[in-house]
Amino acid sequence: MIVELGKVSVFNALNDKELGEVTQFCRDASLADGEVLISEHETGSSDLFVLCKGSVEVVSNDSAITSNEVTLSKLDKDIFGEVGWLCEGNRSATVRAVGPIEVIRIDGVALKNYLFNKPDIGIKVIFNIAQTLAKRLNNTDSLLKQVLWNTGF
Repeated sequence: MIVELGKVSVFNALNDKELGEVTQFCRDASLADGEVLISEHETGSSDLFVLCKGSVEVVSNDSAITSNEVTLSKLDKDIFGEVGWLCEGNRSATVRAVGPIEVIRIDGVALKNYLFNKPDIGIKVIFNIAQTLAKRLNNTDSLLKQVLWNTGF
């Protein structure tokens, strides 16, 4: 599990000892094609997920524009659930397996407590999450510009 976590951008600044400490909040899970890992608007769950093998689709039914279509796909070594983890609110989309998948489920509450108690590690992880979110925001901004351009706005 240490090797898998180390391949994810959020945890790649941690050494093996630190990654080993994070694994105490993790467990492996397997899902079949079509199974839902996160449900849009779900509350009470702040877990993070690392996609180790396979592919998932992220679907939103939050507006008439998306109409329950796939909004993006994620491939191996990607992390998801970070928005719900950071905001401690409702899940912003549904995440569904495309074929069989293997994930690492990270207990979000335990991880957050650990990072607050180990600020030297916490700053590395939070900085990497900020970079991940900034990249995703830039990609979303580019897509939005394309949509607006193509619709004549």
